Amino acid sequence: MILYHGTNASFEAIDLSRSKPNKDFGRGFYLTSIQEQAVRYTLFF
Repeated sequence: MILYHGTNASFEAIDLSRSKPNKDFGRGFYLTSIQEQAVRYTLFF
């Protein structure tokens, strides 16, 4: 299974302390199986 994370930042490890607790579904690291969705997300944030 291939999963995508929409970001324009480079990272080596997941750091949940950098996630925003009151946004979307709360603190977490969100992934999608839809590449286009991840790409669109990078254009807005």
